[in-house]
Amino acid sequence: MKLSKMTRLAVFGATVAALAFGAVTPAQAATTTVTIWSYGNVIEPWAITEYQRLHPDIRISVKKNTLDAHHQSLITAFRANTTPDVAAIEVSYSGFFKAYPRYFSDMSGLLNQSDYLDWRWNQGVATGGKLIGLPTDVGGLQVAYRTDLFRAHGLPTSRAAVSALWSSGWSAFINTGKTYVSHLSTAEKTSCRVKKVCYGFIDNAGTMYPAILNQGSKKYYETNGSLIYDTNASVRTAFTTTATAMTSGISTRINQFTSDWNAGMTKGIFAVVLAPAWMLDYIKQQAGSTRGKWDIASLPGGGGNLGGSQLSVPAAAKHAVAAKAFVKWYLSPAIQLQIFKRYGLFPSAKSLYTQSALTGYKDTFFSSAPVGQIYVTGVQRLRPIYEGKNQRAIDNYFGQSLAKVALGKMTASQAWSDALSNIRHNITN
Repeated sequence: MKLSKMTRLAVFGATVAALAFGAVTPAQAATTTVTIWSYGNVIEPWAITEYQRLHPDIRISVKKNTLDAHHQSLITAFRANTTPDVAAIEVSYSGFFKAYPRYFSDMSGLLNQSDYLDWRWNQGVATGGKLIGLPTDVGGLQVAYRTDLFRAHGLPTSRAAVSALWSSGWSAFINTGKTYVSHLSTAEKTSCRVKKVCYGFIDNAGTMYPAILNQGSKKYYETNGSLIYDTNASVRTAFTTTATAMTSGISTRINQFTSDWNAGMTKGIFAVVLAPAWMLDYIKQQAGSTRGKWDIASLPGGGGNLGGSQLSVPAAAKHAVAAKAFVKWYLSPAIQLQIFKRYGLFPSAKSLYTQSALTGYKDTFFSSAPVGQIYVTGVQRLRPIYEGKNQRAIDNYFGQSLAKVALGKMTASQAWSDALSNIRHNITN
């Protein structure tokens, strides 16, 4: 069809207008970016993808840092009023932030409190009663061990038999370690001196200190905030038992979450890791070739816990409504169950603890161990412990002194005095 001159001019004009002003398209919904400051794997990638799929107008931006650096950045941000929309707070720092409720939005009404462990919920309740954080996972602690290495070093391999080895407590655990290292080969025994690769029973005996300490009813503070780190017998017991393990020859002294630790899991440098539920995914990721060679045994001394966090929305959050909506979804029992199955973060939602979807869950990587039931049992044995304002700082001082025992620079008694001296000079409440 031949167009007239006027028609051709009209088409040309319309084309120019479209190029100049943009073609007319349907209106696009505005996108809100919710910023989250976190550490480790508190916020898992599947959940980000899924939430954005369900809410195409929302983008989740996660900034991760190491534990202490993350919390120091948060402290600075709160004071400068430059906070993210969501902040993850680890339980060892909860006592500090609970003293400053004015920096947080009230989280009341987002979730049903009766669905969650009481003591985990209460870790997010600030001075004065304001709810400033909601519980993510529980760090329920058990023992991950290599069945092939136990067999090779004269120990039983079934989870029931292994649990029985140290059913009487931590001294039996240390003695089991001694039995294990007594069966090291000549090459393994000389490797520490020749190759600087030290074979052992446990990856790092220092991990025993928080495990033992968290089995008590108190740590460094009374519930009124007064310090008892130097008079609480549970602290001294945890310290001396850990020091004994450090000098017994059962530990490799490899620091966790290092390249040597990752390699050690694969190469069989050590056979045992004190593993909170969230660590199981680390083992899978870093030692994939050992699938089926691991199992899970009970922790000496009963239930245990290591880690856990709260999600909070700072008072200065730019997108508080969207942030709270994400937190409500992410910490709901249904999503906590999905996160556990995908990444091993054990739910703080106690409403799941009687559901077969959790209690019947088995992990083929860990010899089809019923990890759901194992960690449910351990978590239900825990007693709540009050976390004080300088909990993390005191932990670090005790850890530094124990490191001197591990390096042979101090005896256990000297290290205890060293820790108390440092705490007294630097901690006032």
